Amino acid sequence: MQVPILQIPFDQEDRRFLHEGMEDIVDSGFLTLGKWTSRFEETFAAFAGSRYCVAVSSGTAALEVILRALRIERGSVIVPTNTFLATALAAIHAGNRVIFADSDPGTLALDVADVERRIAADTRAVILVHIGGIMSPAWEELKRLCDQRGLHLIEDCAHAHGCSIDGRHAGSLGVGGAFSFFPTKVFTTGEGGAIVTNDEEVYRRSSMIRNQGKNPELGNRISELGHNFRMSEFTALVGVQQMRKAESVLDERRRIARFYDDALVNVEGVRSVRPVGPSGY
Repeated sequence: MQVPILQIPFDQEDRRFLHEGMEDIVDSGFLTLGKWTSRFEETFAAFAGSRYCVAVSSGTAALEVILRALRIERGSVIVPTNTFLATALAAIHAGNRVIFADSDPGTLALDVADVERRIAADTRAVILVHIGGIMSPAWEELKRLCDQRGLHLIEDCAHAHGCSIDGRHAGSLGVGGAFSFFPTKVFTTGEGGAIVTNDEEVYRRSSMIRNQGKNPELGNRISELGHNFRMSEFTALVGVQQMRKAESVLDERRRIARFYDDALVNVEGVRSVRPVGPSGY
């Protein structure tokens, strides 16, 4: 039996939607930052339960832009030992050093006690990573610690599309959340990422930083140290298509997860890590 690392089915309705959308993009003459990007941002913000969304080129870029939007540089950022390297690289690219904190084996997420031990004089932020879409029940304790110590709590939601805990969506626990749409993620646009936030200033500065620092209030003169972190219209089109079938994708992934949990329950040496919720999912 072979289990593929990923499976991205596009049925005939999906293909028709994408073909028609591509014709619309080509006819419009806007290949980036056009109506499809705006539509994707509006749709994903609603899906994630956030006021704002900024579409960017990758999940790594999303983390870096959040840090830059908060003016976090020449300091330290705490990240978990259990994460992909991109979490740490984003902090480094934003001009910071990385401090690794241990992860709780019960949740695979940051161990709050170790985070507290590792806070340095120059620490500015903590990045909480929802590995495998598992949101730590210790998030409120971590948020209180961050608030007490004047630190920004940022979420790496690369695995957490559609996840929630205590009635809060992934990306809404701190100042902002970064999502990835790489092919191995819950939803994919091939490449791409998104920032979600309820903070208007983070949204405003993130929108400029992803577009070379152009400030629309100054006639698109440069007012930020920006970068080309834009999402193309073609990428955004696929994002809109993915959002059209979001609930069915999530339902199928939850069904498969339950199958594995049930099948492995009596296997010696195997312990499931289950998300918090009435049924585990």
